[in-house]
Amino acid sequence: MLSTKMVFSNWQYIAVAAAVAALFWIILNVFDQLLFFSPVLVFYLPSDAVAGFILSNTTSILLGMVVSVNIYVLRHSSMKRKLSVSSLFSGSSLSVLSSTCASCSSLGFVLISAFGGVGVTVSTFLTNYQIPLRVVSILLLIWAYYSISKKLIESCMIKNSFTGANIKSAE
Repeated sequence: MLSTKMVFSNWQYIAVAAAVAALFWIILNVFDQLLFFSPVLVFYLPSDAVAGFILSNTTSILLGMVVSVNIYVLRHSSMKRKLSVSSLFSGSSLSVLSSTCASCSSLGFVLISAFGGVGVTVSTFLTNYQIPLRVVSILLLIWAYYSISKKLIESCMIKNSFTGANIKSAE
């Protein structure tokens, strides 16, 4: 894609994407109880958590790419007022929320003690539908990347006043 080439030809945007992906990789793996920092740094991947691990890796990489492209658009484009980051926040919040095994982590106890019966329901829902929610969050992030890339490419198009044809600018 042309927008990917435009954004990731600069090392700064690659660094931002890598930093965001690494940060969310750590967050998601801590929530999944695959990465432990105490008493020593340990990463443990049981065989029943492989699908969730692959989905969390995909989410982290996509989130890094979407954040990097959004930063590029904010810095280099005249479409700042058109930029909608709702898909970025919805995809990232859904991915973090669905990555937590609500019944087996401390989040389940917080939900249950804070919200009572509603907390039990939310905890059960997150536990039962963890994989589908992660797939939905990945689809939201793909949609966010596609839509911002499309807007970025469209902002590089100018209307030729003589022929009425669209010509790509050399921005």
